[in-house]
Amino acid sequence: MLSKLAFKNASKSIRDYAVYFFTLVLAVCIFYMFNSIYAQKDIMVVTETTAESMKALRQILSYISVFVAVVLGFLIVYANNFFIRRRKKELGVYMTLGMSKRNISMILMLETSFMAGMALVIGLLLGIFGSQMMSVFTAKIFEADLSAYRFVFAPDAAVKSVIYFGVIFLVVMLLNTITIGKYKLIDLLYGGRKNETIRIKNMKTAMKVFVASILCLAAAYALILNNGIIHVNLYFALSIILGTVGTLLFFWSLSGILVKIMQRNKRLYFKQLNMFVVRQFSSKINTNFVSLSVVCIVLLLVIGIFSTGYSMQNILSTQLRAEIPYEYSVIDYNYGESDTILSRLPSEIKDSSLIADSYECVEGTMAEGKAYYKDYDVQIPETMSAYGFGDTPLTFVSLSDYNGMRKLQGMDEVDLSENNYRILYDNENVRELAEQFHDKNINITIDENVLSPTNEAEEFIMSNSGMGQIIFVVADAWMKNMNVDTMIWNVQCVNEDAAKEFGTLLDNYQEKSKRECAFAHYVGKQQVYESSVTTKAIIAFLAIYLGIVFMIACAAILAIQQLSEATDNVERYNLLKKLGVERCELNHALFVQILSYFLLPLLLAVIHSVVGLTVASREVIKMFGDMNVVSTIFATSVFIVLVYGSYFLLTYVGSKSVINKG
Repeated sequence: MLSKLAFKNASKSIRDYAVYFFTLVLAVCIFYMFNSIYAQKDIMVVTETTAESMKALRQILSYISVFVAVVLGFLIVYANNFFIRRRKKELGVYMTLGMSKRNISMILMLETSFMAGMALVIGLLLGIFGSQMMSVFTAKIFEADLSAYRFVFAPDAAVKSVIYFGVIFLVVMLLNTITIGKYKLIDLLYGGRKNETIRIKNMKTAMKVFVASILCLAAAYALILNNGIIHVNLYFALSIILGTVGTLLFFWSLSGILVKIMQRNKRLYFKQLNMFVVRQFSSKINTNFVSLSVVCIVLLLVIGIFSTGYSMQNILSTQLRAEIPYEYSVIDYNYGESDTILSRLPSEIKDSSLIADSYECVEGTMAEGKAYYKDYDVQIPETMSAYGFGDTPLTFVSLSDYNGMRKLQGMDEVDLSENNYRILYDNENVRELAEQFHDKNINITIDENVLSPTNEAEEFIMSNSGMGQIIFVVADAWMKNMNVDTMIWNVQCVNEDAAKEFGTLLDNYQEKSKRECAFAHYVGKQQVYESSVTTKAIIAFLAIYLGIVFMIACAAILAIQQLSEATDNVERYNLLKKLGVERCELNHALFVQILSYFLLPLLLAVIHSVVGLTVASREVIKMFGDMNVVSTIFATSVFIVLVYGSYFLLTYVGSKSVINKG
C-alpha cells in the first residue's frame, strides 16, 4: 500500500516539481561527463605526454568532484526542503487520517528512492551520450586525432556517480525523517497560510544607500582595473570587499527605490497588474536581498571562470609553436666546469646530420657578485619580490653570442658600443621591470666602466626554457671577467622527422651517460608545446566544470525561491481571480515578475564580469595567447541562455501550475 502511494506521489512529483527533478538529472549528467574524460583517451591517437596529462587531469577532476558533490548535495537538500514545504498540507491530511509519522517518513523515503533511481538512470544515460559529444571537445583541446573514435563507456565514472549521489539521497532521506518527526499537525495543515508582510523601505534612506552602493562598486572597479588580479595585496582585498558591500547595498536599497519610481509614473503604475507586480517583486527583493547578492557574486564567478575556460581551449596553440624559436635548447649550469657543452658532447650528437644549424652561448654574472636587482633604482613587482627576485643577480650575455642567437633565428646582426648595453626579456611577466632600466636611464658599472642603455627593452628568447628572464647584452670585452652561470646550446633540425630523431639521440645519451652527461637537461619545442596544451586543457576543463555546476546552483536557488513564493502567495492570486482578473493577465504578471527576478542579479553580474574579464584577458589569458573575444562572448551567452533560461522556463511553468491549481 505504502509503496503504491509512494510511487503515485513520485510520478506526480516529477511532473509538478520539474525544477527539482531537472536539477537531479542535470547534476548526475554533468558529474558523469566530466569524470569520464579519462576513458575518452582510448578513442584518441595521443602522444605519451598527452596520455600522462589526461591521467593527471583525471586525478585533479576526482578531487574537484568531491567539492562538486558537496555543492550539489547542499543544493539538492535545499531543493528538497522546498519539496517538503510545498507538501505540508498533504502530509497533514495523511496524519489526520491516522497515518503515523513513521509511515509518512517511509512514504517519503520510498518517493525519494523512486525519484533518485529515475534521476540516476536518466542522468547517466544523458551523461553517456553527452560524453560522446564531449569527446570532440576533449580531442580539440588536447589536439588529438579522433580517427579511432568508437562508442565509449566509463564504468568507473558511472560507479562514482551512483556512490556519490547515493550518499546524497541517503542524507536527504535522513533529513526528511528528522523533519517529519519535528512537525506538529497544526503546522502541517496551516503552515501554508503564513504570508510575509510587505515592508517598503524609507525612500530617503534607500536613495542614500543606493548612491553608496554605486560609489562602492565604482571604487572596486577602479581598484581592480589599476591593480589587476595577479597582485594579491591590500588593494586587491579592498576591491573585493568594496565590490561585495556595494552589491549587497545595491539589492538592499533597490526595493524602496523601485516602488517609489513606479509610483511617480501613475499611468504606468496603475496599468493592468503593474501595481501588484511591483509590490510583489519589491517584497521579494526586500526579503531575499542577501541571497540575491550571493547569487549575483556567484554568477560573476560563473561568467568569469566559464569564459576563461572557454578562452583557454580556443587559444590557438599554433601561435605558441611559432613563438618557440629553437627545436632544442640543451642547457647546463656552471658547477666549476670550464668546458663548454659542445666540448663534452660525443661527435655523433654535436656533428649529427640531423642538425641544420646550432649555436652555443654562455650567460654570466659579475664576478664581484654585487650587481643585484635590489641595488638599482627599480620597482620590483610584488609577485616577483615575493619570490626574492630582488636578491637575483643581473644576467649578462656577450654581443657576439646575442648576434649568434639572432642569426639562428634568421635575424640581422646588431652593433653595440662598449659604453652601452641592450635590454632583453623573454616573458610578459618581467617586461615592466626590464623597461624600467631604459625608462629611468639606469647605468650599470662593469669593471669600473659605466654602461648606459641604448634601446627600449625588447622581447628575445635565449632558450626554450626561458620563463621570466631579463638579459643584459654587453660588449664581448666585459664578459671576460664574468662568472659563467649558464651554458646554452640551441639547435635547429633539418625537419620535423629529424627533430624527433634528434630527441631520441639526446634521450639515449642522457640515459647512458647519467652523471657524466654533458648537460643538465634539454627542452624541445614539442615538449614546451605539449606542456602548454596540457596546462591549457586542465584550466579549461576545471573552469568549465565548475562554471556549469555553479550556474546550476544559482539558477536552481532562484527557481526554488520563486516556486516557494508562488506557493505562499496562492491566496493573493485567488483574490485577484475573485476580483475578475483574467488568467492570461495573471500569467503575464507572473512572467514579468519571475523574469525580472532572474534578470536582475544576472545583469549586475554581467557588469561585474566585464570589468573582471578585461583584467583577466590582460593579465592571465594573454600569457597563453590572444583570446577570441567574439567566440568567447557567443559561447558564454549560449551557455547562460541554455542553463539559466531552462530554469527560468521551468520556474514559470511550475509557478503558473501552482497558482492555477490554487
